[in-house]
Amino acid sequence: MSHARVPAGAPLRAAVVELLREVGYDKMTMDAIASRAHMSKATLYRHWPGKTELVAQVLRQQQAADVAPADTGTLRGDLFELLAVASRCVVEEGPLIHALSFEMQSNPELAGIVRGQVYPEIHRHTATLLERAVQRGEIKPQPYDSLFPDLVTALLMARHLGHGRPLDGEYLARVCDEVLLPVLAR
Repeated sequence: MSHARVPAGAPLRAAVVELLREVGYDKMTMDAIASRAHMSKATLYRHWPGKTELVAQVLRQQQAADVAPADTGTLRGDLFELLAVASRCVVEEGPLIHALSFEMQSNPELAGIVRGQVYPEIHRHTATLLERAVQRGEIKPQPYDSLFPDLVTALLMARHLGHGRPLDGEYLARVCDEVLLPVLAR
């Protein structure tokens, strides 16, 4: 049986995210998702073979909508905008991100799908930002691998979730000027 990958509509995305926050990935069921989204379970299974694929698609769509890089005309401006968007995501979705990261440690299927489908979406956004900077002559072309997006995520998550400190404009400017721009200028 072939499963079509259709975009998850707003009520379905909301249902998945709400349930992830309320009960976590492990306790969330397709029955609960269908009920919350006012859909039949058969409709869900017609488009997604299971919970893992549905969650991955919802997270991918959320990343595509929430983290698309702005084009401000300068690398520093683009970086600051990326940091601002990413920090809002960490503040609003931090506990969800943390819970999913924890669940990925014991659920290889979820880990494989998130690493294979969600993370590449994040890396695509950062690659777009870096390609623009190369085209403007602000940085040299070079392979950035996952260093750049990993730095952004690690710094924001550690400060907000680990240390309980705010992700304010002053901190974002320091991350931009003291960490990201020097790394990219190497």
